[in-house]
Amino acid sequence: MRTKTFLYILVGLGTFFSLVYFNYFQAQKAIKNTHSSPLSVELVSYPELLSVDSKGTFLWQVESSPDLFTTFTTIYWSYQSSSSALTKLDSPQAVAYPFSLPDYIGGRYRLPNDFNLSIKFNKLGKIFFRAYAKIGSEHLWSDEKSLEIVR
Repeated sequence: MRTKTFLYILVGLGTFFSLVYFNYFQAQKAIKNTHSSPLSVELVSYPELLSVDSKGTFLWQVESSPDLFTTFTTIYWSYQSSSSALTKLDSPQAVAYPFSLPDYIGGRYRLPNDFNLSIKFNKLGKIFFRAYAKIGSEHLWSDEKSLEIVR
């Protein structure tokens, strides 16, 4: 009887450790095959030339996994270039784009998603702009583009 009980315990422990070993290696395999979520913002469509006092439509796309959202996305612009590369740590207050519109500020917008704004420019010259989105604590910026405002 003792031998039989000992054998059952030994077989049970062997099965338990085999399953733990199998589960561990399956988890390690799954970890190796995971991919980070794509986080990006990209300008899709924008005017390159506008007449003064006319509106231009800007379309941008925020890419991410479907479980994320943004509470703040917009187009920032300026009459001076800020062409340096911006990182996920660069907030809007850290860059030289003083103008934006509040249309997508303070909401909860599901991602991935497309956004658009119509902006009226009333001053001649060159405008520099970027699309922006805040996801969690990260600040995402598109590349800087420009347009010319003419008479």
